[in-house]
Amino acid sequence: MTDSESQADTLACPRCGAGLRCGMLAGDAECWCARLPRVMPVPAAQNGASCFCPACLKQISDEHRNAVSPTSH
Repeated sequence: MTDSESQADTLACPRCGAGLRCGMLAGDAECWCARLPRVMPVPAAQNGASCFCPACLKQISDEHRNAVSPTSH
């Protein structure tokens, strides 16, 4: 295992603390996050990390989408 693969497997989501694997750091052809719709820039975490777990990235995306086009009730 290379250093980048080890780092990719030991990332923690800055929002919830869940472990995650970054395919870009691991040298994969594509990371799981590249399959998500690109609706906004992802905010950088306070510690400089920009990788969020799948659940948090979906929640951030949903929050952004709702803020941009709120549903009318």
